[in-house]
Amino acid sequence: MKHKIFALGVTLICILGLTACGETVQKNTVAGSRYDAETFSMDTLSSIASTIEDGWFESWYLDGVTPDNFEDRMFDDITSMFDEETYDIIKAGYRNWFDAVDELGYGDKGSLAGDISVKSTEFYVNKEGRLFVDSIVEGSGPNAHTAILEYSLDRNMNPTLISVNVNHSLGEKLKSAGLNTLLGMGMAFTVLIIIAIVISLFPLIGKIGEKKPETDKEITQKSMENVTAQIADKEEELSDDSELVAVIAAAIAAYEGSGLADGYVVRSIRKRPNGNWKKA
Repeated sequence: MKHKIFALGVTLICILGLTACGETVQKNTVAGSRYDAETFSMDTLSSIASTIEDGWFESWYLDGVTPDNFEDRMFDDITSMFDEETYDIIKAGYRNWFDAVDELGYGDKGSLAGDISVKSTEFYVNKEGRLFVDSIVEGSGPNAHTAILEYSLDRNMNPTLISVNVNHSLGEKLKSAGLNTLLGMGMAFTVLIIIAIVISLFPLIGKIGEKKPETDKEITQKSMENVTAQIADKEEELSDDSELVAVIAAAIAAYEGSGLADGYVVRSIRKRPNGNWKKA
């Protein structure tokens, strides 16, 4: 029993030792990283967050800049200070902020600058050695939300990432997830119903090009027409052509439905005044 307790104790000590040896990320300091501690201080990074949110995004919004006209309005100004890669980063960040501004909440455009502001900031250097800053942006109003303005900087203070993500409550997240689920299922079932309808129409589509089968009466009528055509071709030989007489007798039998010509005797054939032929 003592050996089991000793083994359990050693296992727990090893687990705790491994946990303690895990690499931790220190907040609000750049000590030990490639960033200069005096340059990348809390005051500096908080000021940059306010510049991004208040000085850039809010000013552009109040000036009528939208994601659609952003390139026409801001490309020359931004590329005069940064390269085009940084321009794309700033443009993506502004689109995030533009989409989130209504959820942040504000009274009107006249009070926007005071209604939405940066409240707090924290920063850290991740395991890859990149500096990330998270600032809490808060709006005002009964349905106001907070958002995280996240940005990253290189050693030259150029932004390498800017994003704005609204913080939603658990109820809002569940509601959004439920709506997305219903929408996805609805689209899936709609597609399946359309496929089922298309498959059910295949037999009808196949019949469109098919010819309607001929009835016995139509077949017999065609036979009579063929015989009449043969008679017309041999108009001058009708009185002595026994073979043609046999054909006419067979056609008459088929028309009557008996299939046999034993009960019929064709004695003569002559042309009627209206151009048709009759049995005598």
